[in-house]
Amino acid sequence: MTGGMDKNRQLTYGLGGLGVLLGGLGVFLVTEKGREIVGSLSRHLERAPESIEQIATATQAELDRIQQTLNQIAERLEAMG
Repeated sequence: MTGGMDKNRQLTYGLGGLGVLLGGLGVFLVTEKGREIVGSLSRHLERAPESIEQIATATQAELDRIQQTLNQIAERLEAMG
């Protein structure tokens, strides 16, 4: 029976810790500074897809230039050989 009590105690402490964490998060969100931080984070996340798309476009353009250069080198080597 000791094993069952240990599991109940672990569950109780685990849920108690979760309660403290959620309570702290609730208090954080109620404060003005907490709302400012969440708002700022939200605005940054809204812009993230645009930034990722710009990086992807620039990377693809660079890869295209590299491919062109490699094709030119291959053509010159074929002409020499």
